[in-house]
Amino acid sequence: MRRILFIAALMAFSLGAAAQEKLYEVKSGIVTLEMDMMGQTVVQQLYFDDYGVKQANLSEFGGQKVRSIEVDGKNIMIDDAAKTATRMPSFGAQANRINFTNLDEKTVKKNKIKEEGQEEIAGKPCTKYTYKVLMMGQAVTVTAWVYKGITLKSSTKTDFGEMVQKAVKVEEDVQIDPSMFTVPEGVTVQEMDMSMMGGGGF
Repeated sequence: MRRILFIAALMAFSLGAAAQEKLYEVKSGIVTLEMDMMGQTVVQQLYFDDYGVKQANLSEFGGQKVRSIEVDGKNIMIDDAAKTATRMPSFGAQANRINFTNLDEKTVKKNKIKEEGQEEIAGKPCTKYTYKVLMMGQAVTVTAWVYKGITLKSSTKTDFGEMVQKAVKVEEDVQIDPSMFTVPEGVTVQEMDMSMMGGGGF
């Protein structure tokens, strides 16, 4: 469980979660991404609605599925099969979210954002950016391939190594079940024991 929570936290960070402003130029969609983790393929699906105001990340690793949503600035990891939910810090994801559909001079300067050209990912024309953010207390470099505000590929370099996610399928303007963005009724959200992540957090 510790491993899947750690991976889900990293993936939730890289893609963001619930926002208070429109992040995308697409109203709703499902983006399926893959990442190699220790020789195993981690599959994640980003579900979003209301132009990214509502988001959920569904991660599958080692046969286990975990859904991540953000509520009141914290990530909630939900195991729908086991009917359990764990609340954990967002590790700066909210503060570091970049709205690529509305880049202003302050954000560009703060995050040292640079445009690096164009490239096609999953059949979609993307703009490639590099930028800096704080993640789990350390400055990291991110390279992102962005389509209509949606990151379809990202490369994040941290002390834990390089994490690369890449979209293999993009579905636009599809119907999303509202329950995807909520904790199931009757499920109690437990606070996470940070010792599960190696003791004392990151």
